[in-house]
Order: sequence, then structure tokens, then C-alpha cells
Amino acid sequence: MQTFAQAQLLRVLPLALRLSSAVILLALSAKITITLPFTPVPITFQVLAILLIGLTLGSREAAASVFAYLAAIASGLPLDARGLGAAAFAGPTAGYLIAFLPAAMLAGLGRGRGTWQAFAISCLAVMVIYAGGVLVMRGFVGSWERAIALGVAPFILADFGKALLAVALIRLGRASRLQGLL
Repeated sequence: MQTFAQAQLLRVLPLALRLSSAVILLALSAKITITLPFTPVPITFQVLAILLIGLTLGSREAAASVFAYLAAIASGLPLDARGLGAAAFAGPTAGYLIAFLPAAMLAGLGRGRGTWQAFAISCLAVMVIYAGGVLVMRGFVGSWERAIALGVAPFILADFGKALLAVALIRLGRASRLQGLL
């Protein structure tokens, strides 16, 4: 017979596994980095990871996992794209990191929705990331126009492509599961 503590552990363990998997996905996606010489913002797969986490886990669990990721960086772990740890929150890309939290929550609203609804919500989540990024970057580059030119314009097509890819991967996973492949 199981004790109450054992039953609680068995109930919580899958949640902890989902959340820690999301943190690992975010950390790994940050390390796939392409530095562009004209902007302080690197190309990473973090936007794709944020969208996948939201669409897969839903708003609450996505928020919890992104919060854990940001807390790990704030505590000094070098899990950000440049490996800066807590110093990442003092640089021109800090707004993107901070905006990952509301973006993941928003993307989580797309969980279980139709393809086009999930895509539209994912695109809005990308816009939230851009808003956070530009808001902070403006303080480093001096103007809204320059912040948008450096922090949005070079990435917009790729990031909306990532939104489409995230929704396609979720749909593929759902179709595979329904066919008994997963």
C-alpha cells in the first residue's frame, strides 16, 4: 500500500519532468546561436522553444517553466544565449528574456485550439517578445526606430516562420499520437 507521500510524489513527478524538460529545451535552444555583426540580438531557437512550450504545456505550466529558466539565469547559471548568467538581465537583450514569460503564457492559450487560431496566438506571442525586447533595447540604442531596426526587422520573417513550424510540429505530434505512433 502506498503512503500519502508516495502518492503525492507519483502525482508531482510527471509535472516536474515536464517543467524541467521545458527548462532544458530553453537552455539548449539558447545555445544554438548565430551572431549577427550589426545587432546585439543573436539568432537563436528560443522563440521556437517558447512557442512549443506554450502550445504543449498550456499557460500555467509554460509560465512555471519559463519562470524557472529565468530564475536559473538570475541565480548566475549561464543558460542564456551568450552565457552571461545574471548579467544577461543588464544588457540590451534583457527585454527579450523577460518577455519570454508573458509570451509563453500567451502561446499557452493556443493549446488545443485549431491550427489557424494557434498560429495567430503564436504570432501574437512573438510580438510580445518583440515588444519586451524593443522596450529595453531603446534605452541602449537611443531611439525606437533604431531599436526596431536592430531588434525586430532582421528577425521578423524567421520568427513568424518559427510560429508556423511550432504549430505544424504540434499538429504532427497530435496526428501521430492519434494514429498510435507515439
